[in-house]
Amino acid sequence: MLGALVIVFREIFEAGLIVGIVLAATRLVAGSRWWIAAGVAGGIAGSLVLAAFAGVVSEWADGFGQELFNAGI
Repeated sequence: MLGALVIVFREIFEAGLIVGIVLAATRLVAGSRWWIAAGVAGGIAGSLVLAAFAGVVSEWADGFGQELFNAGI
């Protein structure tokens, strides 16, 4: 359980760094904050949908779902 927590923390930290770099690089571009926020929200929504249907995708692919899931990511 602790290992999963460390991995999740690391991934969130990396995503925050990337978003911070993009925000810093586009700070003078008009309207960039809205597009970045929309991208972050879309990424979160997409990951929630994928997590909700991961079992369905695995069953749909008749045992090859994990390979397809890994290839999609």
